[in-house]
Amino acid sequence: MAARGRMRLEAGVSIALAIVLAAASLYFFSNSMALITQEEPRVAASIMAAVIGIVLLSASVTLIRTWVIARAYEEERREGG
Repeated sequence: MAARGRMRLEAGVSIALAIVLAAASLYFFSNSMALITQEEPRVAASIMAAVIGIVLLSASVTLIRTWVIARAYEEERREGG
């Protein structure tokens, strides 16, 4: 029973971290757009912010994908398959 509670906690932490990473990626994407549309565009900073946003979004999607795969594996293992 304690292992099941621990798994739920880990799943909750994974999903929360994925949401935080997705929110941070949106922040960096919007920051990138703000930097490039200034009167004096800061191209290097804008590109760097966009790259950071892409990396954070990729990490978020990977975390969610891993959580879904682990959950499907756990359900199949529970069914005895």
